[in-house]
Amino acid sequence: MRDRQIRRIERSSRRREKLARRSPGTRPRNQNGHRCSSIEMKTIGGGHEIQLAASATAHGEDLATTPAVIDLCCGLGGLSLAARELGMTIVAGVDIGGDAMRTFSRNFPSAATIKTTIGGSKSTAQCRAALAKHGQPKAPLVIISGPPCQGFSAAGTRNPKDKRNKVLLSVARAISDLRPHCAVVESVQTLLTEKHSARVRDFGKHLRNAGYHMLPVQLDAKDYGVSQKRERAFFLITPRPLNAERVAARFAELRQSEIPSRTRLGDLPPARTRGAKYSDEEDALCPHPNHLAMRHSVSVKKKIAAIRPGSGPMSYRKLDPAKPANTLFSGHRAPPAHYAYPRSITVREAARLQGFPDDFRIYGSFANQMMQVTNAVPPPLTRSVLQVLAEFTGLPIHVNA
Repeated sequence: MRDRQIRRIERSSRRREKLARRSPGTRPRNQNGHRCSSIEMKTIGGGHEIQLAASATAHGEDLATTPAVIDLCCGLGGLSLAARELGMTIVAGVDIGGDAMRTFSRNFPSAATIKTTIGGSKSTAQCRAALAKHGQPKAPLVIISGPPCQGFSAAGTRNPKDKRNKVLLSVARAISDLRPHCAVVESVQTLLTEKHSARVRDFGKHLRNAGYHMLPVQLDAKDYGVSQKRERAFFLITPRPLNAERVAARFAELRQSEIPSRTRLGDLPPARTRGAKYSDEEDALCPHPNHLAMRHSVSVKKKIAAIRPGSGPMSYRKLDPAKPANTLFSGHRAPPAHYAYPRSITVREAARLQGFPDDFRIYGSFANQMMQVTNAVPPPLTRSVLQVLAEFTGLPIHVNA
């Protein structure tokens, strides 16, 4: 009898020890310091794969499943490209249409292209339908968004009454309705200035009311693998508050050396001059698509040729081959001039300075292609942002070395 009692006590003790190991109080902490599923790094094929040892969440998501991504205000897909390069599945891109949506649909053929405004019941319903069609109900949802910033940007209207400024709150409402695992919203760095503080507070209030926390970070693309000086603001949106100091330290670890424009452009062949007729479908079949030069007059070519590298007026500022490019603008400002040729840079050259690979084709009218590229968020910069967000929230991603 005594032996049986001892064995029962021992079995009970082992059960308590097993439960203790599973209890929240003894689970490992993530990089934000919260107790959660353990994350381990594995080196696979020259990269790093971040995955979960235990993957259940409070919302029933399976964090061992590839994240599903919805891109709000997707444009041509710069944010989506970064997410796809990390192994995420792009389920849908939402925007009001135009040439950029055509570029998005061609480069992300498996994703739904939803042509509508953001934040209304129609767009939310269409996003849910796309997620249902995706067929992975337990996949963690990630929302990425780069809403229009012309009303905030120093290069834009700078009009606080610009209707496009309201899209930021529409994105907050969409996040509230779709309930993602986490989200990233990108904008110009001037949105973080005192002038726009009330709008940012309103944005944060909408998110808090939905149960989310927001951490703004300001980064320069030139520090994250982009051959261009381009300061941007990112809002990291999570159900739990992130530790700002730890996030900043992680971004500091990911900083890279600056990349000269010559490194990105030097191996491209001389650009052909665009003819009177242009077909984006035919151009897409070329070995170097979107690599057509503007038809400058002789006087303009002489003017560009006389400009020293790294100097010149805004309309024809010449690239410095030894430095990253200045911020690329669209609209009424002409793209910069090439450092070696008496012409403006081509759409393909602009895409390279933004960090797009050559197999990413840009469609639409010739004039609109440059605007699509310069309005995009540089994929390498976004990739670093999504990597940090994944590490702090437990998303499984693949990071190329």
